[in-house]
Amino acid sequence: MATTTIDTPPRRRRGRGLIALVVILILVVLAAVAGEFAARGIVRDQVRERAVAALGLPADHPVEVGLGGIVLAQLVAGRLDEVHLSSEDVPLAGLTVDADVELTGVPVRDGAAGGAGAAHLRLDDAAVEQLLAQSELPPALSGAAVALAEPDVVLSNEFEVLGTPLPVELAVTPGAAEGALTLTPARARLGELDLGLDQLAAVIGVTPEPTSVCIADRLPAGFEITAVAVVGDHLEADADIAEGTLSDPALQQPGTCD
Repeated sequence: MATTTIDTPPRRRRGRGLIALVVILILVVLAAVAGEFAARGIVRDQVRERAVAALGLPADHPVEVGLGGIVLAQLVAGRLDEVHLSSEDVPLAGLTVDADVELTGVPVRDGAAGGAGAAHLRLDDAAVEQLLAQSELPPALSGAAVALAEPDVVLSNEFEVLGTPLPVELAVTPGAAEGALTLTPARARLGELDLGLDQLAAVIGVTPEPTSVCIADRLPAGFEITAVAVVGDHLEADADIAEGTLSDPALQQPGTCD
């Protein structure tokens, strides 16, 4: 009786082919990871350099840059999905602030419009005092020394009563309305006397209603303040950044106070 023999490929050859395929895949992944790592570093450095130049900072000023998503794919698309910038002691309209900025749709080619973003600013008591000194305020608030005591801004000044100068301490709660900073009286003290809010107008000429302080002329036109609060020993402000601010020179110019 005749017998039939079926040739079977050696298992060793099949195993070697599988190993070669796995090695190739690993090399491709490693190359992609290396490329992404290199691209991320280059883009991070370029974003930092542009931020330093735009803000007029010294070349060695610390600016942290974070990038979201896969950078290589975003470069092909022509825009970065998410960019985070963080720095301290940033000059802004004559003030010094700490800033955290989140940007979306940051263009990497000319002609592309940037997306919307958000900014978080922190001011210490000296910066707040300087801000208020440059603003139009009622006489009792103008020229006051500033201390920050969560949740209020405490203004200390002198007020003349019947020819006698007396120390005035007015605590105001900050907020935001229509892009402006608001200061709402919370409590007051004249010399050793505590004043009720209904006595403010009669005694020191300040109404219990919020005082609006325009700060639009201290910020780019594309920025709008949405929230302000005293947190710890800083005044913190949140701002929306309009879509297109990164590419529209008009939105990069200081805003105006109507």
